[in-house]
Amino acid sequence: MTGRLPMDRRTCLHAGAAGALLPATGLAALAQSAARPQAAAIPPSPSAAAGLPVTPLPLLRLYIPGGAGGGWDQTGRALGAAAQSAGLAQRVEYENKGGKGGTVGLADFVERYSKDPAALLIGGMVMVGAIALTQPKVTLAQVAPIARLTSDYMVLVVPASSPFGNVRALAAEMQRELASVVFTGGSLGGVDHMLAGMMARQLRLNPGALKYEPTSSGKEAIALLAAGKAQVAISSYSEFKAEIDKKTLMPLAVSSRRAQYGIPSLTEQNIATELANWRAVFAPGQISDAQKENLRRIVIRTTETAAWRQSLQDNNWIGAMLQGKDFADSLEIEQAIASAVTMMLKLRT
Repeated sequence: MTGRLPMDRRTCLHAGAAGALLPATGLAALAQSAARPQAAAIPPSPSAAAGLPVTPLPLLRLYIPGGAGGGWDQTGRALGAAAQSAGLAQRVEYENKGGKGGTVGLADFVERYSKDPAALLIGGMVMVGAIALTQPKVTLAQVAPIARLTSDYMVLVVPASSPFGNVRALAAEMQRELASVVFTGGSLGGVDHMLAGMMARQLRLNPGALKYEPTSSGKEAIALLAAGKAQVAISSYSEFKAEIDKKTLMPLAVSSRRAQYGIPSLTEQNIATELANWRAVFAPGQISDAQKENLRRIVIRTTETAAWRQSLQDNNWIGAMLQGKDFADSLEIEQAIASAVTMMLKLRT
């Protein structure tokens, strides 16, 4: 496992059938057609919270707009446990409400907690993609970006009994009849959906004809595989690790440029496609700047603890801290380009 995001704030992705390596901040990959960017890597933001006063919270409320056991759930609970162990929160409450790539939970969070100075929303790249695809009334404009926390890569898995013993066999079946292969993963428009679309594009197939069954967690995706309702599942490695270790699932490829977790990459198997996911926290939009700053300091302090570092290791996450203006600027770029990416891949609800 690598210890940082490629190019820190940028993720390099291949442009499907176009074959060009494109600069990106997560979703931005397919929005341009250019060669590798020449810009130097941007260093991660320093911890501006170090040494500054923090007001611990009697209660920290972590709102998780996804199902139990999913990536956002894992991230939120790891963050809450680390904050509590560090004395930054006396108690932590978790609330899960999944649906439509986190947009259902986002709307609920905005409605109920916009003025709560002790609430944080978990979100990330999946939510950005879902917003671009579904155009909900409530968007990330109604919350305040605090910090990006982690990144990880997606893994393609199949049941151990699958006829697809490798990516070559999967690609051959997709090229024979794309509709015969049902993919499953996270929400429509999310990173898993995008990766499947990018694969189809790279194979010179129509991504709009892709069959994709959305779920709210890796556990649900595994259940669809077991029921025979999907042939291939895509999610973060952390969500599939237990089943891979038990050999009930067989990993075919990882979405990094090179092999990760002992799994060969798509690019190494002649499907030049690369994509990294990220997760972050957001504050209520109607609390004061001072209250937002206190939440930011709590989050940064939490990510500096041994408990949080252990969670990164245990879940095979990449620490990808980006905060303050750097994160806000990066998020703006992702939101602006996400619609173009969704259109280019012909993703649909």
